[in-house]
Amino acid sequence: MTGADRRPANRVRLVRHAQASFGSADYDRLSARGEAQAQHLARWLVAESRRPYCLVVRGSMLRHAQTFAPIEQAFADAGRPLPAALIDPAWNEFDHEAILRAYAAVHQDPGELAKARGGDWNAIRSLLLGALQAWRAGTLDPVVPESWSAFAARIASARAALAGVGGDALIVSSGGAISRCAQAALDLDDARMIELNMSLRNTGLSDFHSGAERWRMLSWNELPHLAAPGDQQLASHY
Repeated sequence: MTGADRRPANRVRLVRHAQASFGSADYDRLSARGEAQAQHLARWLVAESRRPYCLVVRGSMLRHAQTFAPIEQAFADAGRPLPAALIDPAWNEFDHEAILRAYAAVHQDPGELAKARGGDWNAIRSLLLGALQAWRAGTLDPVVPESWSAFAARIASARAALAGVGGDALIVSSGGAISRCAQAALDLDDARMIELNMSLRNTGLSDFHSGAERWRMLSWNELPHLAAPGDQQLASHY
């Protein structure tokens, strides 16, 4: 076995942001539950016995910054400071608010929209699913800032930028971006990618191996930091 064969695999750990403030005037801000999720995640990441991260990246959205802040602090407090985080908007979510507005203007019953804004889980899921399917079909392209294919290309470029990483990377991003990575790893069609997107939980952990040829999924949407019986109620999708 050569020295190159013995190199540690490049593991990319993708973290979906903690719960944001769906239905509020400022979605891009963690809720009280989201702040608690982020704190639990930070403590778990520090306690986990893994190789140190050689690269840390986060999207440029406020919910990414607020999810990452307690992680950065926890590692510093433990005497194991992380590398300075690179802020890369390529890892940002698609503009879901623009997509939802465009879809609701044409397709959504006003009553269902009100239920979604009020926090009804089934109404939120129905609204998001319909909007993503319409976006995928291209019917919203004239009125949204980024097409389905443009978003796919953006995330593919973000993944490709990690090709030279020589160790483990930690990335705080969003559900759509993480689902695109899973789609690439598993050769899934767009319909299955939407299903994965809908399944992602806030602060869910998904690990990948970033090989030279392609990505390989190692784990998906895990919440080890909320596994204790008293913490399970903190889990959320939206």
